[in-house]
Amino acid sequence: MPKKVQEAADSTPARPVAPKLPDDADPAPAKLPTPAQGADVRIETGQPLTLAEAIETAFRLQPRLRASLESIQQAQGHEDIAFAAFLPTVSSDYLVGGYHIQAGGVGFSIPGVPNSPTFTVLPLLGTIPVGIEGSPGFEVAELKLQWLVCDFGRRLGRYNQAGLATDIAQLQTQRAYQTVANDVAAAYYQVLRARSLHRIATESVRRGEDDLDVARKLARGGVIEREKVLRAEVALAQAQRALDTAEEVQAVAVAALNLAIGLNVSAATGVVDTGDIPAFSPSLSDCLQAAVAGRREFQVARESVRVAQVGSRVARADFAPRVVAEGSVLDFQQSSPRGHFDLPFGLIKLEWGLFEGGKRLAEVRVADSRIREAMAQAESIADTIAFQVNQAFRQMVAARKGIDRSRPAVDQTRETYRLVVARSRQGDATPAELTDAEASLTRAEQDFANSVYDYLTALERLQYAMGTTATPLTPGSH
Repeated sequence: MPKKVQEAADSTPARPVAPKLPDDADPAPAKLPTPAQGADVRIETGQPLTLAEAIETAFRLQPRLRASLESIQQAQGHEDIAFAAFLPTVSSDYLVGGYHIQAGGVGFSIPGVPNSPTFTVLPLLGTIPVGIEGSPGFEVAELKLQWLVCDFGRRLGRYNQAGLATDIAQLQTQRAYQTVANDVAAAYYQVLRARSLHRIATESVRRGEDDLDVARKLARGGVIEREKVLRAEVALAQAQRALDTAEEVQAVAVAALNLAIGLNVSAATGVVDTGDIPAFSPSLSDCLQAAVAGRREFQVARESVRVAQVGSRVARADFAPRVVAEGSVLDFQQSSPRGHFDLPFGLIKLEWGLFEGGKRLAEVRVADSRIREAMAQAESIADTIAFQVNQAFRQMVAARKGIDRSRPAVDQTRETYRLVVARSRQGDATPAELTDAEASLTRAEQDFANSVYDYLTALERLQYAMGTTATPLTPGSH
């Protein structure tokens, strides 16, 4: 096994166990998480959803999750099928028919058979009188018990493969839950971003209207030229155009959130703005270690290596013989002349395929190749996960710095705009200065809002990259 894969396998449990679905989920559809407290009421009444409520609602409504839960059901069914090979099989046959026999001459004797001078015994046809012509009917009933006593690890290997497949399905479903949670969080913060930019655009339009009103008053007083009034009108039109775009972006963001949750995309879903900017203290090394234990793809890759190793043992077990125990009870009933024949018997047989044209050797080579393939894929997945964690961590750090870099610009441009407005009311500032100050303030507020929601989104992406997002299938989660 590659070094990176082996180190990770040594640091985590050999076979992580996720809780199975309840027995009453079969054959009904797989059960989804219970509703969040008050989430349905908020949706029906149009009240805003918190991020946690939006994610829990998505856990219940997303069709992708229902499909993933069904994959667990199917894997558990295959595991039950593999276990059935350890149990005996009981079968029965029932045959109704007739025959026509012409027999003549003198009967011959069979040693050990009563009345043998006048009767002969034919297999499965009962006792037939010699010299009698007829077309009697008959019935044959058979009860057969068969038990594979030993196959030198074939059944055990296939059962272990089925168990590992169930674990893989559970891990993949947990990752699907994390993917949905990440999608909902990203869409949620996009709605907050769009709403914040819409508010900034609205404020920009209001300031543009105030600036235009001031310019018109100054123009009527002969303080400024008509051209400067037109410039203020152009600035207002640009701000209104930006507001129209912000309204479009906000509507699309809400529809994207509804799609991520699984609601009607046209629903007017509200969101609750976050009041703080959480800090993040773990280092990159801590994040990488968390990803080794938390990323389901890595655990799936490790389990896939184990499946391939078990498959190699199963392929080699095909060279060994099979020991089978059988028992049957045969009941033959003849209508005319009335007769019956009962035959219980049992046996133990050894089945050993000595030559199959190289099929088993080829299966061993294929199984060994699958081990190497699974190990290579596991190493590739480990490298990909490390890159994704690095990328998400660097983006989070840059976004956090962006908040600190953009905050002073908001304070400075707001104060500059206040001073320019005060000067313009006295006729000491030109409309160009006023327009530039207003535009600078708008850009600074947009940069700060984008920095905040870039950081919040980056935090969610980092949690997703580490695989630490809680799901209903995570042990200890609710």
